[in-house]
Amino acid sequence: MINYVKNPNFPNGNVTVAAVSSEAEGVISALESAKIAVIPVESCSELPDGIASHADLQILHLGENSVLTASCSKKSTDMLEMMGFNIEKTNNNLDFSYPEDCLINAEIIGRNIIINPDIADEKLMRFAEENNYNIIAVKQGYAKCSVLAVCKDAVITADPGIAKILQGKDIEVLKIKEGGIYLKGFDTGFIGGCGGMIENKILGTSGDLKSIHDYENIKDFLRNRNIYAENLGGRTLHDIGGILPLCEE
Repeated sequence: MINYVKNPNFPNGNVTVAAVSSEAEGVISALESAKIAVIPVESCSELPDGIASHADLQILHLGENSVLTASCSKKSTDMLEMMGFNIEKTNNNLDFSYPEDCLINAEIIGRNIIINPDIADEKLMRFAEENNYNIIAVKQGYAKCSVLAVCKDAVITADPGIAKILQGKDIEVLKIKEGGIYLKGFDTGFIGGCGGMIENKILGTSGDLKSIHDYENIKDFLRNRNIYAENLGGRTLHDIGGILPLCEE
């Protein structure tokens, strides 16, 4: 029997299946060594090279066995279907330039969804409204990329606009400095693309958090919530499009 992660991003136990960029080979190896099966997200020809295989642009877990996909490859969707996921596809395909490249880039945190409603796909907005999510509207189209959710009421972000809005929404925010995150073809990556929860209290990261600004603040922020960060990559923190937990023990 497959146990699906009920609340997006937040498993209750050990993760058994996660979606990750097919290009994040080191992270995939580390996850598989931890007995976590990986659904590799293939490159999308409609996206720029550095983010073409990012999971957080192509797959949005809606909870349980429901996912919304945008321009996701047949190989990836076939694997999702084999796992028993019900797949809903966006009305429009992703496109090379912003904001058409982030149609489903939203962060679901408990009963909140952080999203730019002006550019989100119609099906995503309908899902949020029909399921009575509290829509936290932000101007940043890369909402999920910009936010690393560590529990249902606490996030890390370098985006000042998102940080300001969330502080008035009963969500504790650690605002960090921008920079220091590797992303091919870009000046810097986003903190939200650098990891995901791989166990109830374990945050898997795509590199060493010590390599970026505010490491000590991040360490304390996690420690105060009894969360441990496990490095699944190398010395440098990479934006790989996140680690999306889908199934658990």
